[in-house]
Amino acid sequence: MLLFLLFLVELFVLFLLSRTLTRTLSYSLYHITRSKKLAVHVMAALFFPGTLIHELSHAFMAMLLRVHVGHMEFVPKIEGDKVKLGSVLIARTDFLRRFLIGAAPFLTGTAILLGVLFYAAHNQLFGNYQIVILLGYIVFEIGNTMFSSHKDMEGTVELLLTLLIITLIFYFLGVRLPAFSPDIIFNQPLVKNVLEKGCLFLLLPIAIDIVVIGLLKFLRK
Repeated sequence: MLLFLLFLVELFVLFLLSRTLTRTLSYSLYHITRSKKLAVHVMAALFFPGTLIHELSHAFMAMLLRVHVGHMEFVPKIEGDKVKLGSVLIARTDFLRRFLIGAAPFLTGTAILLGVLFYAAHNQLFGNYQIVILLGYIVFEIGNTMFSSHKDMEGTVELLLTLLIITLIFYFLGVRLPAFSPDIIFNQPLVKNVLEKGCLFLLLPIAIDIVVIGLLKFLRK
């Protein structure tokens, strides 16, 4: 259970760092080039692979759930102090499907991130500096583009309220779930191994973001 909580904390830290990184990087590029258009083009080139995976995750999940997909855009836009890396138009639907569509990039990104790093560690590829550079780039891309925006997660509040109402109804009707300990799942060797590797591997994108943010702020001074 402790490993799972640590994994969630690291994901939250990465989420905060990714927001700070895109904001700091866009500001630094604009400060250097004095051109919003050029800064946007550089951001587009740098984050294109991650943005592509992010928006396609929304689209594929929507198509899987039989929700119409409209225009897709992969060019970042600087909106005030925020950067919008891309967008995809999704037809209005119920809150459950909206939530699943909004969460798709996070689920896809986490799977890719852990899968790539686990594969590299399992096959002892970290001794090859070219592979390490490639892995660093993949981790940087996915780790900074896999999180959903407030717009993406519009169905979350409705879903949580529905689950709360259902739970209260069951409670007042006297329906009780059998006692269950999460440790039964988290202590399984396979689950424990995946969580251990996940906590270790997530330190890499966190470290990369901290270094890049720190370097950009130092150069701005």
